[in-house]
Amino acid sequence: MRSSTPLSVKQLQQLSKTITVKISAKELLGSGTLLQRKGQIYTVITNAHVLRAAKPPYQIQTPDGRVYQASVLQVTEFQKDDLAVLQFRSSDVVYPVANVKDTSSLQVGDEVFVGGFTSNVTAQKLSTQTDKDFMFTSGRISLLLDKALDQGYQIGYTNDVRKGMSGAPLLNRHGEVVGINSLHKDPIWDTPEVYQDGSQPEQRLQELITRSSMAVPIRELPNE
Repeated sequence: MRSSTPLSVKQLQQLSKTITVKISAKELLGSGTLLQRKGQIYTVITNAHVLRAAKPPYQIQTPDGRVYQASVLQVTEFQKDDLAVLQFRSSDVVYPVANVKDTSSLQVGDEVFVGGFTSNVTAQKLSTQTDKDFMFTSGRISLLLDKALDQGYQIGYTNDVRKGMSGAPLLNRHGEVVGINSLHKDPIWDTPEVYQDGSQPEQRLQELITRSSMAVPIRELPNE
């Protein structure tokens, strides 16, 4: 349920830490968001480009430092988006999961927050989960596109995000996940320039897209 009052930045940072995981193969690939729990099975959502960076097997490290083997779940609903889903089993520990909110309540100028794991440390190991590699940033919504760009990018924001934070939750002031952090601002390449329907944004909007970090909204939860 939605918090009746906005959370403090400190509360949001702590919440972000409890629902954000590390995704690794031989080294850190990116971040992920604890999305659902059904019995002992946990579903984690991340970006598809995070998993493309290395071949399986993938491991997930939870906020308590435990490491789990992960399996990839094929989700038809996400095939057009830069989203991927992993699952793992925890038989003896219960983890909190995200509270997902659709984007209908978002407005340009709203405060948003991203917390994820940075990969600027050479060959980070899974055993090094500390506050030093967890980065939490605040910013504001800079654009909300009427239709999704190629790979589903639709929410722009001013937050500074770094490599490794892809797949982390984008939180509103109430601690609800309104999207999955996907792209940092001013990318050197792979700037999204085409909508999913094949049309292109006009130039001024394209410039704003390039200057914004971008997220993919979770349009529907995956079914198992």
